[in-house]
Amino acid sequence: MPRPTCKRRIGFQPKAVFFKPAGIPLGAVQEIVIGHDEVEAMRLKNLLGFPQEEAANQMGVSQPTFHRLINAAHQKITDAIINGKALRIEGGNVTVHEETAGPCHWRKNWGRGCSSAEAVASQISVAHQEEGGTPMKIAITSIDGTLDGMVDERFGRAKKIVVVGGTNDHETVDNVTNMNAAQGAGIQTAQNVVRSGATAVISGHLGPNAFRVLSAAGVEVYTASGMTVRDALEAYKTGKLPRLTGADVEGHW
Repeated sequence: MPRPTCKRRIGFQPKAVFFKPAGIPLGAVQEIVIGHDEVEAMRLKNLLGFPQEEAANQMGVSQPTFHRLINAAHQKITDAIINGKALRIEGGNVTVHEETAGPCHWRKNWGRGCSSAEAVASQISVAHQEEGGTPMKIAITSIDGTLDGMVDERFGRAKKIVVVGGTNDHETVDNVTNMNAAQGAGIQTAQNVVRSGATAVISGHLGPNAFRVLSAAGVEVYTASGMTVRDALEAYKTGKLPRLTGADVEGHW
């Protein structure tokens, strides 16, 4: 008797679940069923660009299982395209967690579709221009959660996150869960920052996975070392902080 599979976590449910080739009557077309877990594997790997280890972790499966899922999905889609078959998204042993891996419409009123990282970043850039380009909230990594404490050099494993609003009001978010995480700290912290509504981040250093998530959501990243949160905020406002255009440390830093 085969061993039962554990439920795979998915963060996206497509509205369009049936795709048919043009020119072939519905009654004559062959149909291929692709599972929701297989679609999620493609979304994480091909669209959001997560490394296989992180993508597997998001779904709660092993890397070999993730590899099998994405290979099966690719094979089915190739069969449908080459041989003119219909595709139906259905089934899969899944549980829906829309907070996992950031739903594709990360921010309120972004629409219902699933965009690539580049498309999302472009949409946010246009929105900022329409609003005058001034971020409403800034998230700053912090050692002790105060404005006069030092900026934490780490992002994913920062102790605290200080989120400063447009009127300089601020709140402190405890990041201890991610600080002690065995893996995925950068991604989880980045997702929390995006959910906070921040459109700019100030930290010491960022790894590639965290930078990818923030970049996809249109969050600008600035680096600050050896200064207090208050000083970093002031330097940001006066345009004196360098902006990161990519990760400046390796993953798991």
